[in-house]
Amino acid sequence: MNNKCSIALSLFAGILGGALTRYIAPAPVLAQNNQSTATKEIRAQSVTLVDGMNQTVGTFTVAPEWQSADGSGSRIVLRDSRGREIWSAGGSSFRQLTDR
Repeated sequence: MNNKCSIALSLFAGILGGALTRYIAPAPVLAQNNQSTATKEIRAQSVTLVDGMNQTVGTFTVAPEWQSADGSGSRIVLRDSRGREIWSAGGSSFRQLTDR
């Protein structure tokens, strides 16, 4: 009888204790708060795009404006993995002739 009583008592204590800790236990403490702060500015002279094998696919960079007499002005350029210009924005709509 003593053995059955101790099993019943421990089972009752486990159920009661589990139910009470659900309502009495303090809230969990988080290591970090969930507020995400957005970066206001990222500065770089170029951004290199790579594939899954870390091979260069393209590069965003700033190129000087070639038609500007005083050297001022620039345009944004996207180059492929071989360095060829595949897209640009800004500057003159005329392109310099190259042998590429």
